[in-house]
Amino acid sequence: MSKEKKVGFVRMGEVEAAGEVREIGVGVLGYAFMGKAHTNAYIKMPIFFYPPPAKPRLVAICGRTERAVAEAAKRYGYETYYTDWRSLIKDERVELVDNCLPNNMHAAPSIAAAEAGKHVLCEKPLAMNVEEAREVYEAAEKAGVKHMTGFNYRFIPAVRLAKKLIEEGYIGKILQYRAVYLQEWIMDPSFPLVWRLRRSIAASGALGDLGAHIIDLARFLVGELSSVCGMTETFIKERPLPEDPSKKGTVDVDDVFIAMVRFKNGAVGSLEASRFCAGRKNYQRIE
Repeated sequence: MSKEKKVGFVRMGEVEAAGEVREIGVGVLGYAFMGKAHTNAYIKMPIFFYPPPAKPRLVAICGRTERAVAEAAKRYGYETYYTDWRSLIKDERVELVDNCLPNNMHAAPSIAAAEAGKHVLCEKPLAMNVEEAREVYEAAEKAGVKHMTGFNYRFIPAVRLAKKLIEEGYIGKILQYRAVYLQEWIMDPSFPLVWRLRRSIAASGALGDLGAHIIDLARFLVGELSSVCGMTETFIKERPLPEDPSKKGTVDVDDVFIAMVRFKNGAVGSLEASRFCAGRKNYQRIE
């Protein structure tokens, strides 16, 4: 009797021999925190998720500062590096472009990659606004490439189990959904005005940074939303400039986001995302 095909994390002996697994050339835009995290996942993915549909090949990584990105390429194991994202996209060895750049650089490279026939994984938010996001979507559809936003929490084992229990009817009809995503990293008033606190680069604050994840999980687990009533607040209006702490700049994104929602299936819910919760480093809960 053949063994049942399993998707996701598997133990040795749970699957038949995989046979030949083709490689897919990966190019990552961004070498800092998220670029490092994504690279780590590419390296470990074939070990934990087996057999993979393809084995990532670390072709190229891109960043603005040549000294730093060159060192990152050496440290992470990439074959080459670029200081211009356009050059990475032109590299014929790159089949998948992974966009880990700051938010205001999500749309243009993703569109260019799709137009070049590359598959695209883009960190959230997909774009700075709805119009940009629509352009990204239309470019991917026209090119016929795969395009995905990095909503990684969908793949946490507990969330996958919750999805399974809901779909198989083990917990009955969902009437109410509650989710929070809490952090504390900007509570100190002396914390500088980094790019995540600037609307021109980040587009939004807690709503887009944290709230996007729990909104996505709400849609994934319960269904599409039909209405929403929400509010945001910025607690610290000015912060020291990174380049000159003696001067301050305006914080024009939200520190907290709270919403009440209704789903198309009749369920109701509440969502809260905050970067001002003491003691919460990276805390997320869904009920």
